[in-house]
Amino acid sequence: MSSLPLPSAEAANEPSAVEAKKSFNTLAAKEWVFAVVGPAGSGTSYVAATLESLAATAFETKDVFVIKASDVIKSSLTNDERVNLAQKKKLEIGTSLQDLGDEMRKADISAVALKLMSRIKATREAEDKKIATPDNPVVALVEHEKPTRVYIIDSLKNPAEAELLRGIYREAFCLIGVVCEETIRTQRLHAAKFRDSSLDDIEKFMKRDESADIKYGQKVADTFHLADYFVDNTPNRYSDAAQKVPNPEWVVTDKLGRLFDILTNKKIVRPDASETGMFHAKGAQLRSACLSRQVGAALTDSKGNLIATGTNEVPMAGGGVYGSNFEDPNDVHHEDDRCFAHRGYCSNTRIQDEIIDKVIASIDQLKDFKDEERKKIAGQLKKTPLGRLIEFSRAVHAEMDALLSAARLGVATAGTKLFVTTFPCHYCARHIVASGVDEVQYIEPYPKSRAFELHDDALQKSSVKWTSPSKFRIILQSGNLESIRQAKPRVLFRAFTGVAPRLYRRAFFKDGALKDDAGTMISHVPVWERGLLRESYLDVEKHLEVQSGPNA
Repeated sequence: MSSLPLPSAEAANEPSAVEAKKSFNTLAAKEWVFAVVGPAGSGTSYVAATLESLAATAFETKDVFVIKASDVIKSSLTNDERVNLAQKKKLEIGTSLQDLGDEMRKADISAVALKLMSRIKATREAEDKKIATPDNPVVALVEHEKPTRVYIIDSLKNPAEAELLRGIYREAFCLIGVVCEETIRTQRLHAAKFRDSSLDDIEKFMKRDESADIKYGQKVADTFHLADYFVDNTPNRYSDAAQKVPNPEWVVTDKLGRLFDILTNKKIVRPDASETGMFHAKGAQLRSACLSRQVGAALTDSKGNLIATGTNEVPMAGGGVYGSNFEDPNDVHHEDDRCFAHRGYCSNTRIQDEIIDKVIASIDQLKDFKDEERKKIAGQLKKTPLGRLIEFSRAVHAEMDALLSAARLGVATAGTKLFVTTFPCHYCARHIVASGVDEVQYIEPYPKSRAFELHDDALQKSSVKWTSPSKFRIILQSGNLESIRQAKPRVLFRAFTGVAPRLYRRAFFKDGALKDDAGTMISHVPVWERGLLRESYLDVEKHLEVQSGPNA
């Protein structure tokens, strides 16, 4: 990267020297990198295309570039290999691309992300050459008034890809998570993209896409919860596809438009009740010192008012969990007895291993096996449901902590909403149902959960034709027998949509004036430029030092 052109010392000493704030803000790169993540069939490519259209208007630029990860992966193929690939069925092409992506990530788990970065860099360099002039050569373009540029990546498949791109592009990077119900995704793939393939083969493809068995494979489920913003693409765009009759339930364009309003500060946008509820859940999550995972929950009433929060943590005598009270840390009666503080191990993992060892010891045919062979068998058993046992953890789950906190306060839980950072396990699900909660929203999936397998009579994934327990109570009171017979009360478990907790402060914090001296509302312009800087902090230091003169 070229160094910043520095002004002379004489210019810096002039009274008109640029103040640090304005000088710093001129270093903004005026570039944005969006990426899309979503399970197979969710419509990531369509969301990327919608982003492309909206970004051009929002950022007032023609420089919007969609970069497809599949194209980057195929770039490693020879011409003959590309021809052979194109002749396959669409599902076979998809599977081949999965294989190619895995092979790239096998050597370096961030390999695909590095290729995407190189494509962004090459695009930038090509565009720079287009605006270079004899008086303004490419090497001096850092001072040229470039147009805003937007890069849209379709799509990410592994957490390492999101982490590397976010590390490179910082606040200029925004990951969009595309929510879509599994049944709808399967139908779309079977009816359109993979219509010449069997349903079994499609489901295998979807399972591999969501969570491959190998670390360097496709792990959309693990990447998805890293998103900054979530949109629901479950409803079809058209209620009548043939006539292209718009579906009023399809609001992807509106929701993405809201995101651009937030990022460009063109409108005053504030969080809705669900976004605030999930933000509270995220705060509760960070309190957990559990050695296995951090989970947070927030219980609100139907209007969004906070009732209680919960953290997965070890329970403490007298009520609550360790770390949740304001007791004197030197008080011996409240000594911290969490796993990290004294035991130094996870009880659930240890007891899992003990059970597996006992199973192996109970099989006569394995008694003469060497220790190394027994360890291999134990490793295989760990991959079975034995390795998914969760009941030996000392921690109260976050959902239960929130519900019990409400109970200690004497607040009714019927008709409430529960926001949780991770999908509830089957233990929590039964208590959520019993407590009268109407709705649960979550971000991160939890494959160990068998909630729907065990409680499909009480749970529902889709809000379509959903009757909440609260609404059913009203129907019962009406005495209308026909309505009572038709209604089937269910607790709704649905994926969260909107501004993710990781973007919450940046999206809604007022860091600039919203009115002028006369009190008239003005556009919100941040005091300090956010996003990506063109140069490293070393060059920024030099630039600001010279700009500010001898007083720096």
